Amino acid sequence: MKTALPAFAVLVCTVMMLHSCTISKNSIDVQQAESQAPNEPISASCFIQLKDGTIKQFTTLKLVTGIMTSPHLLADNKEVINGKDIIAYQNNKHYAVSSIILTSTKHATVAAETLPGFAVKVISGKLNVYCRKYYNGANTTEEYFLQSGNDGYIIAYSKTVLKSLIKEDAKALEYFNSKSKVSPKSKKIIAAVEIYNNGQLMTKN
Repeated sequence: MKTALPAFAVLVCTVMMLHSCTISKNSIDVQQAESQAPNEPISASCFIQLKDGTIKQFTTLKLVTGIMTSPHLLADNKEVINGKDIIAYQNNKHYAVSSIILTSTKHATVAAETLPGFAVKVISGKLNVYCRKYYNGANTTEEYFLQSGNDGYIIAYSKTVLKSLIKEDAKALEYFNSKSKVSPKSKKIIAAVEIYNNGQLMTKN
């Protein structure tokens, strides 16, 4: 653990330098957007967040894909919204954030279940978990991201990062460090975060 913390500190400092105040503002705006009842019925929960922080709400927001169609969102069955114009969106299926605010060196141009490059929030709580699925040849690959609270940076998962974030919870850390075999490996990440979030209201999606 003593060697993990300095590495994590360097990572965070690097992220802060790369993203500057603009991303910090965007993170706060995303938090405010989510607080507008993302778990309410679809009529109250569909929105997009533009790059300048502006939030636009809709009654419906559908993901449109196709062989001859560039993936995009269709709001209220009439307004086309491209992924390059937004940093986050919420529809009746999930809340997703753009690669713009993800600390990842990987580039996903063909996505599964959401807009290309976007990551879907799969766990909400003290520690949020996002998952980005994208096609890697014939298979679908998953990449995980972690966020402490709603105003923290969304950082690419690594064992070092997760251990640093859950170090205050002995049970969560003990489980994650255990040699128990869990398949797929992502289940162990999710389970450890669920244990860590267990002290407060925690929801999936």
